[in-house]
Amino acid sequence: MTVTAPPRAGTAIAAGALAVLGGLWFLLGIFWWSLVLGFGQSDLLVPGQLADAVIGLLLLLGGGSLLARVEAGRVLCLAAGALALVAPIVGMVLRYQRVLFVVGGPTGIDPAVPRGVVVAAPFVALLVLAALPATRRWTRH
Repeated sequence: MTVTAPPRAGTAIAAGALAVLGGLWFLLGIFWWSLVLGFGQSDLLVPGQLADAVIGLLLLLGGGSLLARVEAGRVLCLAAGALALVAPIVGMVLRYQRVLFVVGGPTGIDPAVPRGVVVAAPFVALLVLAALPATRRWTRH
């Protein structure tokens, strides 16, 4: 009789933690651009704030579910991570069209290409970690 070792939790816990932190960062973005930087409540900021809310809540739900070993949490992390990568790209494209669409919280970096690279790194890591077979095994054990 062969005994299989229980799956290791490292990749799943790292993905869950990245998802929760990313979700909090996006939710902070709802208030950051309008209150802290003094833009006020502008109709121009509302689409970015809605994107922040949706992506932030999906990341929090996915990260929490993944940490609770629910398979759907891994799928949510993958979907929300993809949205978290697409949203800053959309914001950058719209900015060149002179449309104000800002997503995410503070980074301390000017909202240009370097900010996009810094913002993308944790979400690329989230996608890789959530897609690994070890994470899938951990949620199914």
